Amino acid sequence: MDKQPTIETIRFDDEYKAEGSYKFYVPERSEWICYLFGGRKGEGISYRPVQGYEPNWFVRWMTKICFDCTWVKEKNT
Repeated sequence: MDKQPTIETIRFDDEYKAEGSYKFYVPERSEWICYLFGGRKGEGISYRPVQGYEPNWFVRWMTKICFDCTWVKEKNT
């Protein structure tokens, strides 16, 4: 996981005269992607889990049987 924070500055209108800074970490995504509820690449809803939190083969198989979700291992682009 990349530990470099993303820094953004929020500027409000002159009415508020406030300025803030926020830091947050964007976790690295897995090579696995799930096309939910019968969707395929480029259509429907997809979900990509965080690296290291991918489901095992049994969970992938059960979501295919119960919800028609397709898990595919792709390279991150």
